[in-house]
Order: sequence, then structure tokens, then C-alpha cells
Amino acid sequence: MVKPSNADIFMMAIKSIKQNYVFPNDIVLLMETFKEMVNFCIKTGLQENISTLNKFSSLHYKDLFQFDIQSKYKLTAMSQAMGRLAQRKRDMKKGRFPKSPYVSKPYLVSCYGFKINGMLLSFPVSNGDKFLVKLNEYTISKLDGTEPRSFTITPSSISISVRKEIKQIIPENVIGIDRNLRNVTISTNDGTVMYKTNKLLSIKENTSHVLSSFKRFDVRLKRHFQQRLGNRRSRRIQQHLHKITKDIIQRAVASRSMIILEDLKGIRKLYHKGNGQGTKYRRKLNSWSFYELQRQIQYKAEWKGIPVGFIDPKRTSQLCPVCGERLQEDRFHRRKLLCNNCKRSMNRDVIASMNISYKGWSRFCHPRGLSDEVVKGNLDNFQPIILGVDGSKLEIQR
Repeated sequence: MVKPSNADIFMMAIKSIKQNYVFPNDIVLLMETFKEMVNFCIKTGLQENISTLNKFSSLHYKDLFQFDIQSKYKLTAMSQAMGRLAQRKRDMKKGRFPKSPYVSKPYLVSCYGFKINGMLLSFPVSNGDKFLVKLNEYTISKLDGTEPRSFTITPSSISISVRKEIKQIIPENVIGIDRNLRNVTISTNDGTVMYKTNKLLSIKENTSHVLSSFKRFDVRLKRHFQQRLGNRRSRRIQQHLHKITKDIIQRAVASRSMIILEDLKGIRKLYHKGNGQGTKYRRKLNSWSFYELQRQIQYKAEWKGIPVGFIDPKRTSQLCPVCGERLQEDRFHRRKLLCNNCKRSMNRDVIASMNISYKGWSRFCHPRGLSDEVVKGNLDNFQPIILGVDGSKLEIQR
């Protein structure tokens, strides 16, 4: 066993493992009771302007005696309700329009009283009785070496939240990631990879077309059809993004690289009605799955000990990554930019990913002696790739 040095950094990584499981009616009734209890806490919190667990539990814990459920679930219900109200208050402070905090579907979550023994997960139901859930082989394999923290059940699934102590990688390189509608482009010191995401656009457009063509007047039937089609679309998009993010994480682990992303918070505000943009254009950009890609990268990177950093996206596709001069648009090829100083034509997305890598390297991995903007000239440990000159280093995956 290697003794960790003083420079080793450890962190607690958390993720959720989901398994399909159809629960019987008596457990579904327990979920309904839990949902009603959460909504009762939310209603009381809204009426009295309470959003902290300590204050609510001291004033209204006795009010939950009306619900026929074990006390450990009452504590979790209060925590769930106050979490929703606290998030609602944060959204209102930021000027957002929060959704209704009330729970619409039955569920149950708890971090108390459950045990995992071999292939079985048990949790208390009532009067000392316990319900047993048989875990499949995939779930058991993912639980190996982790510490279960809580579980969440719905009528058709169970999710187990686990945590694990992970040794963080000390980055020796960086991977810059540029995200847009039609591709995801990454740049490292070894090369550039472009992942095509045109398929995601076609999935969304086809789904929208099918939904708009549904003319049945039965509201319940139409809502059920929309939900099924929407869930199918989400699964297909997540599966496609999973393949991309899995490959990115494998490259980061192999090269001991830090992942750098653009901070795209608030980008939705740029594409709303009244900004002079067309309806189809706004719909495409507002359905862009940039956050889902970011979410998958973050939790997978955390589980592998890979640090993730965010930089300002300003001018990442406007400056030459070689000399730092401003680029000009190519009139004949919209996706290419021209550098009058270097006399080269380069792909816009490749340029952005390279500049993101440079800015991430200068900010997080080499803080002394480099500016926070795009670096003028080559770095000692990070050589640029010029599309057209180093064309063999550009890899396109579909």
C-alpha cells in the first residue's frame, strides 16, 4: 500500500445509482402519505414564511402526528419541504419565476433506518415490519467500495445515493471543451476531437413535430402521449451525451488533465421573445442541452478525481490561439475564421476549444507568469494545433 504524501488531496464524491423496480400498492400508499406530508410542510412554511429546518421542526413537528408514518420519515419530509422553500426563496431573490414547490408525484426518501445486506435493501414500513428490495447485479457492482447515504423510491424505481473518498488527480494537462448546437469540441496538447451532436437536434425537432401533429381533444390522453414522448426524447439525448462524456472522462484520466468549461450561466436570457431573433432559432437554442452535458461531465469527473474549472467565455472564438490577434470571418465558409497575421484559416469551434484550454491552463495550472486572457505565442507544455496544418490531429466522432 502506497503511503499518501502531504500533497495528496482527497474529496468526498457523491452519486446516485438508479434501478427500475415496481413497488406493490401498500408501498405506493406509503409514498402517497409521504408526498402529502411534504406538501403539508410546504403549505405551512409558505403561510408562516419559514424555510429553515430548525425553526419549522421546533414549531410544527407535533403537527405531523396526524400522518400514519414512522417518525424517521417525518424528519426527512420536513427536510425535503424546507429545501424546496429555500430554493424558491433563492430563485425569487435572483429575479427568477420559481415553479410551484408542491410535490405532484408520490415518492419517499430517507437517510435513516435502511440497510443493504448482500443483494437486499431493507427499509422500515410500519410496526417493525421491513420491506425488502432485491438489487440487480449492476447496482451491486456500483455499490462496491462505496458508503450508502440515502435512498429514494418512486412507484417504478429506486435510487441509492452513495459517497466515496476519491484521491484528486494533480493535473498535468488541460482539456478545453467548447459546446454548441451541432458539436462538442475538445482540445488538449495532443490533439482536437470534435463530437457531432446533429443527432440531438433531429431528435428534438422530430419530437416537436410529432407533438404538434397530435390533434386529439382528450386532454388526459394528449398529456399522457406528450409525457411518454418527452421521456423517450430525454432518454435518447442522455444516452447520446453519456457516450460523449464517457469518452471525454477517459481521455482526461489517461492524460491526467483538468477539464475546463465555459461558464454559461444566464445564457437563456439572451434568447427570448423581443430580442429580434426568429421563433425557430430561439426554440433551437432554448432546447440546447448544454447543462445536461455539463452535469454529466461534472459528476463523472468528480467520481474519478478530475478537477473541473469554469472560465469566462468572452472572446474565446474571436482571438487567434497562436498569436492572439483578432480573427476575421471567412465570407465563403461561415464556420471558419481567418487570421491576417498567421495567414491561416481555422474552424471556429476548434479555435474556441483551444482558447478555452489556454485560459484554463493559465488560470488553474500555471497561475504565475501568464495572463488570464488568451496566451500570445506557444506555451512550453501546451502546443497548439492548427487546422489545415496539423489536420491529422483533428478527430471527428459521429
